[in-house]
Amino acid sequence: MEQALKRYYPPLLRDAGIGGTVMVLFWIDENGRVVKHQVGKSSGYPNLDEAATKVADIMRFNPARNRDQPVRVVVQIPITFRVQ
Repeated sequence: MEQALKRYYPPLLRDAGIGGTVMVLFWIDENGRVVKHQVGKSSGYPNLDEAATKVADIMRFNPARNRDQPVRVVVQIPITFRVQ
């Protein structure tokens, strides 16, 4: 994921020293596949929010389990862009 953060970080914001965190909601099926994702809480910067959805596009998960049975879940995960 680190490479994706670097690849999608908007250059104008990075060069200006602007970072932020986008809370992204993921709907994950019983096979661990992302079936849907959306911004749950904006960073306040539309370009960072858009970059976070691009990072979300490539994220993969192991299936969630309830009593050893794979289940569908909705999770919220922070995607943070930091100037390095």
